[in-house]
Amino acid sequence: MEHKEKYNMSSDKELIHYWDEYYKKDNTPSFPSPFAEYVANKLSTQQDILEIGCGNGRDSKFFSSKGHHVTGLDRSREAIELCKNLYSSGPIEFFYGTITEIAKTNKKKFDLIYSRFVIHAMSLNEELEMLKVSYQLLNKDGQLFIECRSTNDPLSQKGEILSRTERVFGHYRRFIILDEFIQRLVQIGFVVVEAIENIGLAKFGEEDPMVIRVQAIKA
Repeated sequence: MEHKEKYNMSSDKELIHYWDEYYKKDNTPSFPSPFAEYVANKLSTQQDILEIGCGNGRDSKFFSSKGHHVTGLDRSREAIELCKNLYSSGPIEFFYGTITEIAKTNKKKFDLIYSRFVIHAMSLNEELEMLKVSYQLLNKDGQLFIECRSTNDPLSQKGEILSRTERVFGHYRRFIILDEFIQRLVQIGFVVVEAIENIGLAKFGEEDPMVIRVQAIKA
């Protein structure tokens, strides 16, 4: 059973402010993440892709360069402005807001929804809402790809403890328990095709976090 978590609206505002300030500096890499390359290698046909939490747009742009039509979504206004300034051409567009907000105004369906290092910036309730709306927005047999930090990542042992999965270390993070995450996906209706938990998947400089990768299909 999930423990009640302590994330609140004031934390939410602080987190968005943190990422706005982060993207003002534009100090994130421009090359695609290993996860984006991993996902791209699984795709044999052109896809309509939604990226949740596109950040500086590097993975959205990568998928676009492979011939896919990409919609990038982020809750940071600074991130979206950065993306629009950097990537103004090609089959790619960017929107500010949450997936729930976009779903109310955009009735488009997607072949693939992609999210990397985003759900641990969400409360459990926000994650559940995101997964449910993702299921609704996917075409039949559409795919969901998610990468996130595991509770077995050493970073999960640092900072202020809010709950068994929530920490504040620099900013809010909620670390993910793989078995429980799979259970939530299945309850929504997804079929989990692949689930990996390991190091060596998301190396950046000297950092090698313990991450979870999940591929699921809307049956």
